[in-house]
Amino acid sequence: MRFDPSQTVLAGVPYSTLQTWLANAQTAYANLNMGASMVVSVGYDGKNVTYTQTSIPQLEAFIALLQRQLGINHGRRALRPYFR
Repeated sequence: MRFDPSQTVLAGVPYSTLQTWLANAQTAYANLNMGASMVVSVGYDGKNVTYTQTSIPQLEAFIALLQRQLGINHGRRALRPYFR
């Protein structure tokens, strides 16, 4: 099953908006992981989402979705054994 950007909840969002969201989410992720902040609020289209230390996995998933939508991250590939 291949990833189809036209079939996600982010379909139709302008590329520049996705890039801005990705930068904001990555900054929030860095702040939470480095302990710079215990709570990070990120704004998206006039709405604020608050992330805490316990919501890091949700933030990672959102970052991965944004990266896949932008064509940066193509997801995991199956590992195949290689014998010489």
